[in-house]
Amino acid sequence: MICMITREDALAFPFSNDAEEITFRKMRQLLGAPDALCLSDGADLLFVRAGQGFPAWIYTRKGVSGETLSELAASLCVLKEAHNLAGVIGRASLVRYLELALPFPSARRLPLTAYLCEKPNRFSAEGERVPAKDLDPAVCGTLLAQLGEQAREPIPESARLAAGTDFCIGPEAYAWCINGTIVALTKVTMRSDGLSYINSVVTDADHRGRGYAKALVSSVCADAHERGERTMLYADTSYAPSNALYRAIGFNEAGRLIGFDFTM
Repeated sequence: MICMITREDALAFPFSNDAEEITFRKMRQLLGAPDALCLSDGADLLFVRAGQGFPAWIYTRKGVSGETLSELAASLCVLKEAHNLAGVIGRASLVRYLELALPFPSARRLPLTAYLCEKPNRFSAEGERVPAKDLDPAVCGTLLAQLGEQAREPIPESARLAAGTDFCIGPEAYAWCINGTIVALTKVTMRSDGLSYINSVVTDADHRGRGYAKALVSSVCADAHERGERTMLYADTSYAPSNALYRAIGFNEAGRLIGFDFTM
């Protein structure tokens, strides 16, 4: 039976292997939110949702029973209405099941690849890495809006300054700059248990194909490696340029997921 569990029990949930835990690492980050909501059957399924309008993450073991999946689908129907559930991210087989079982249509699937870097290759490019705290948040927000368009999650013009300000607050947020012009961004959003999690990788459209993001991300990965940490990130599987960039740096595929959007 699926029921509410404590944050402590969710953190202790046993994954099948290290690669699976890496693939679903975002669940650990969500558990740090004050409004985290966790459901589990105690053995084969873990559901974590945090933040209004934020997609939930679901882990299921292979071979989970149809009864458990049906109970999960019913729970999601309730959660969608009560908690403004924007979508779910999980195994491809699970997402396909939910797409058939849930009584409301999905407009978008987003395939995701989880990448892990043990030892990065370093790349250089014209320019230098600059900490985001020294940058103009408005300019960063404009560049993040390009990332939003690429990910099919547009940032309204009215929200771009806030997005840029939030980005610049991070202690490990960086830009690649050429003579003071921001050409690429990235950010370490979480560090725990020997892992650094990278997010918000974007290159300005007018400066792509020149190795700026590769130099920036590889430098952040090198910092993590010097601390004895591995680096991970999630990429849109269907966007070939970013996947090629990460593989060149030294990222290896740790698993694949699918995002299922309820809102579009």
